[in-house]
Amino acid sequence: MEFKKKILRTIKEQDLFRDGDHLVLGFSGGPDSLALFYSLLEILRDNRKTGGKYGLSFTLHPVHVNHKMRPGAAEEDQAFCEGFCRKLSETEEGVFPLRVFTEDCNALAAELKITSEEAGRLVRYRSFRQVGAEVQEKYGCGPDQIKILVAQNMNDQAETVLFRILRGTGTDGLSGIASKRTDESGYSVIRPLLNVSRREIEAYIEAKDLEPRRDLTNDEAVYTRNKIRLELIPFIEERFNPNVTETLSRLADVAREDKEYLHDQARRAYEEACTGEGRLDLRKLEAMMPALRSRVYMAALKDKGLTEDVTLKHLKAIDSLRYAMGHGCAYTELPGGYRVMRVRRELVFFAPGETNEPG
Repeated sequence: MEFKKKILRTIKEQDLFRDGDHLVLGFSGGPDSLALFYSLLEILRDNRKTGGKYGLSFTLHPVHVNHKMRPGAAEEDQAFCEGFCRKLSETEEGVFPLRVFTEDCNALAAELKITSEEAGRLVRYRSFRQVGAEVQEKYGCGPDQIKILVAQNMNDQAETVLFRILRGTGTDGLSGIASKRTDESGYSVIRPLLNVSRREIEAYIEAKDLEPRRDLTNDEAVYTRNKIRLELIPFIEERFNPNVTETLSRLADVAREDKEYLHDQARRAYEEACTGEGRLDLRKLEAMMPALRSRVYMAALKDKGLTEDVTLKHLKAIDSLRYAMGHGCAYTELPGGYRVMRVRRELVFFAPGETNEPG
């Protein structure tokens, strides 16, 4: 299937965005984001030519983030993106000028005591949200009309699933990268290329005579993700399954459907077991299957504000409180100062700073 038509079908079948939406597009200048940008441009052109019969109407707001992590090359990437967008914003209806954000992500990583990759992600999504807020104010629209587009593809999906398997993920982790999620600002983050392989992207940009920027560090087998892409997946393709990328992508799709169903059931079970803020009825918990009970614990922790760094070990520690004796003396510590205590026939979840005395 033609690349552009495949993207359009994915957008419509998965309801990624609709007519009249404002798309904040992350544009690095690399093959993936360039292919996504150009295919969206073609969809806009088709919409104008056919009066909306074969396209969609939307506005494009490209955003480039200079992480200052590759001196010289980062500035060249920025210049490329600026040059590519300059003419389009002047000649193409619905395409706005490029917004550029610059931040030293290595310095930010040192300040926050996180990795440079985590700092880069933090800066990117903060920049996307800022542009989204500006667009929302300019057009007077709701957050549901702002979509943040990220150009991860099928190979990224496969690499993510394999990476999580190697690190010992649970079944939720097999769901990989979501094609659509809602961030803390109420904006949808969407990934229209998850059904498209890297090979298809390269063929498309060659056919359109596009010349993307190349990050040479992606070809260095230094980081675990790079080793998976450059060494492990080619080894599996050669020795075991030449279609392993598609296989892992399908696994993610199936796991995501199961995850969504189980999370929906867990939310209902959580509401039934909840006896008050941060309190769960042990009798209701004991009637649940273990897989559902663990997700109920996660729902309780999420309502208290803890959404990251909760491992299987922590969930088992919470579950073991069901067997504890006594009245309020049994508890378990969780990341970030959170804790869970057994108080008579309830499990009570505490956020940092909340009293540990039963009410």
